[in-house]
Amino acid sequence: MVLQETIDTIIELYGDSLRRITIERLVMGIFYTGVKLSNGYAGISYTPALEMHEDVRHASPIFTKKAPVRFKGMPVNDALNNLSDTVMHKTIRIVLINALSALLLDRKRYFIIEDSDVLDCIKIDPTKKIGMVGAFPPFLQRFKKISNIQLSVIELNKESLTGDDQRYFVPADDAPAEIPLCSTVIITGASIANGTIDDLLSYARPDAQIIVAGPTASFLPDAFFSRNVDIVSGVLITRPDEVLDMLSEGVGAYHLFKGCVKKINIIKNAPVMATTKKNAMRA
Repeated sequence: MVLQETIDTIIELYGDSLRRITIERLVMGIFYTGVKLSNGYAGISYTPALEMHEDVRHASPIFTKKAPVRFKGMPVNDALNNLSDTVMHKTIRIVLINALSALLLDRKRYFIIEDSDVLDCIKIDPTKKIGMVGAFPPFLQRFKKISNIQLSVIELNKESLTGDDQRYFVPADDAPAEIPLCSTVIITGASIANGTIDDLLSYARPDAQIIVAGPTASFLPDAFFSRNVDIVSGVLITRPDEVLDMLSEGVGAYHLFKGCVKKINIIKNAPVMATTKKNAMRA
C-alpha cells in the first residue's frame, strides 16, 4: 500500500527525532484539510467530506458519542501509528505525511521542477489515448485545446463534468477496463484520499506514462516510483499559518496558489527538457 510504505519510510528517515514533533494545529476545511507541525512544516490534503459522512459503518468519530480525539499537541508518531481506520483519520494521516515529507524533499533526494504545471513536464501524443481519473478542471481545459484529443475522464459522478465536457465521461466502475487502454494516465490526489489509488495504479499498463497530481500527493514519491509512476506533482506550503486560516474559512486550492503554496513536480527519470529549465533543481 502506497500510504503505509510512505509512513514506514518517513519513520525510518526521521528516526528518534519523530517522537519530538507534535501537531501544532489541525484544520479540517470543507475542501482541504491542513496541518502545521511543531517543527514549522505544514501539509494539506483533499477533504473527502462525502465519504466521511457515509462512514457510519466504520463508527466514524463524527457519529459517536465517545470523547473526540484531540490532536493539538499530539506526538506525530502517535498519530501515524494509533489512529483508527476511519476516513477522517486516514485523511489526517495523509496531511501528516505531507507535512513530514516537506523537510525530506529538501535533502537532495529527488529531481524537482518548481512553479511549473505538470503538463509542461510531459509529452502528450494526441494520437494516443489519455485517461484522467478525477475531473481536474485546469487539466481538462488544457486537453480540450488539443485537436482530436482522445480523452477519458473517469469519475464517480457524470455531474462533475458540465456541458459538452460530459462527452469525455467514463464511469468509475469502468476504470479496470479503461485505464489499460491509455498511454498516459493522470490520477488526481482525491484517489489517495478515498483509498482507490493502489487499485488504479495496478490497472495501468507497464509502458504507460503515469502522473499522480494534486496537493494530496505532496509526500515522498518512492512508493509511487516503485509502481511505475513517472511524475508526482504536489505542493510545498510556504505560509503555513495563512494557509490554515484560509482552509478554516472554506477556501479552495485555486486561491492557495496565490502566494501561500508552490507547485513541485518530482520526476522519476529527469528528462533532458527538465534539466534546461531555470526552475529545475536538485532538492
